[in-house]
Amino acid sequence: MIVVDGRVLGGQATGIQRVARGLLDAAGDLPRLVLAPHGTRDPRVDRQLPVRQGRLWEQVVLPAVAGRRLVLSLANTAPLAARHSAVLVHDLAPLLHPEWFHPRMRLYARAVSAAARRADIVLVPSRAVAEELAAVLGVTGAAVVRPAVEGSPATPAAVEELRARFGLHRRYAVLVGWGDPRKDAGTAVAAHRLVRTAVPHDLVLIGEAHPNLATVQRPPDDTVRVLGRLSDADLGAVITGADVLLHPSVYEGFGLPPLEAWVRGTPALAADVAAVREATEGQARLLPPRDVAAWAAALEAALTVGLPVPDLPRWSWGDAGVSLRSALGG
Repeated sequence: MIVVDGRVLGGQATGIQRVARGLLDAAGDLPRLVLAPHGTRDPRVDRQLPVRQGRLWEQVVLPAVAGRRLVLSLANTAPLAARHSAVLVHDLAPLLHPEWFHPRMRLYARAVSAAARRADIVLVPSRAVAEELAAVLGVTGAAVVRPAVEGSPATPAAVEELRARFGLHRRYAVLVGWGDPRKDAGTAVAAHRLVRTAVPHDLVLIGEAHPNLATVQRPPDDTVRVLGRLSDADLGAVITGADVLLHPSVYEGFGLPPLEAWVRGTPALAADVAAVREATEGQARLLPPRDVAAWAAALEAALTVGLPVPDLPRWSWGDAGVSLRSALGG
């Protein structure tokens, strides 16, 4: 019986949480007991344990209850006192680029490093992260458990309702996660400003600032629309309604946004970084990171000539579940 660290199941859904939930749902009949802090509202949780504070719960309460059983943690950190552990390291951004984070995240970076070094089994979403683990931490043999993207375009009615609700009356490009410095919203905004006169359009930014991240300035521009954090349904609708998704991120552990655009019938422009090349399997239109002129030219072409939508890589959550069970020896 595997004990699952359910701390990741609390709070609002982020990319890490969506991957964790997808993997748990895909794990099928893997024998497991999902434990979570008190107050966690998620149907995947089998049992809540006392203490609400996530780190204290994970590092003290969880390993005491787990005993000799393997603890599976799906969100970068793991209980260091666990006798046996498996951890999914999504990326090494806090270690490689501390400038993107609030100084208090230095302790978190050390926790990620310690979890990877102590774990019996290390899981990663891509070969790119596996290579970084080997190069930066000396952790070898990580098992790749690639996430999946499934879904379909939002209905025309859902897109029109969202447009009306947010006042999106013009064509638009969309960027997800603008409040994270690594997403490089600055390049997208600069490219948009070079193109907006020749091809009138808005740039829609999804997400919000986070106290654990370095500050990203909100663009003071009425053609740059900041919609904040959206529900999954609204996110699907805003991506479906876009002419193109922009993903200028300079670092990723995997690179889901282009795939999330394609599954909704929307083309994507993405930065040419290792994990995104791997995730898109050579099918994406990749551009040099931080090259505003290149992004402006590609954006103008996408808005005028159009950009094809490739077939989604043939990888399902069922495949991800098989990879997970195999890595865990199940």
